[in-house]
Amino acid sequence: MTETSNAAAKAALRSRIRAGRRARDGAAAAFAEVLAGCVPEEGAILAYAALSGEPNLDLLLDDLHARGRTVYLPVTTPGEPLRFGRLETAMESLPRVGKWQIREPQPLLTAPEAVAGTADHPPVGVVFVPGLAYGPDGARLGNGAGFYDRTFGPQGQVPTTSAAVDFIGVCYADEVLDEVGREEWDLAVTAIATDTGLQAVSGGAGAGACE
Repeated sequence: MTETSNAAAKAALRSRIRAGRRARDGAAAAFAEVLAGCVPEEGAILAYAALSGEPNLDLLLDDLHARGRTVYLPVTTPGEPLRFGRLETAMESLPRVGKWQIREPQPLLTAPEAVAGTADHPPVGVVFVPGLAYGPDGARLGNGAGFYDRTFGPQGQVPTTSAAVDFIGVCYADEVLDEVGREEWDLAVTAIATDTGLQAVSGGAGAGACE
């Protein structure tokens, strides 16, 4: 498949999945149950604030925040790697920012600072990565803006292969596909969490945080 045809195939797949997600309710309770077993006893949790139709982690993240756990959420700047801010309030109280009305906290840390930790902030123990779809090898189909690839991809700030932390891909069960057309810059996760359970990645070491 040529680069042009691969890009066209990805665009068509994104459109199909987004259309299907318009009828989704986020399955917050199901994802909270599955992902609770992936939260380590120590360290921060790097997650995301779901858009409409995305797998919704609000229930889990509000519970973690209420129990005093450190939760980091992405802050986006077009064309740049993600930065991260700390969740200091209920998820629904976060301000909605930009074209896509993403709920974002105040930016605080770069990805290297968040993952490794600083004098004032604990290191990350697990990363929950949203995706439109995942392949059995952990390859991710994102929304196409490149934020996660610039941050955690092979050419990003903190490649998943170099970080001593689990990267758990999050999508609905029917969005785990036979193939998603991985490019050299695309990140891959160590395990996939769906609304029906946890799925190991072929050829990977699995999700240590979930064992």
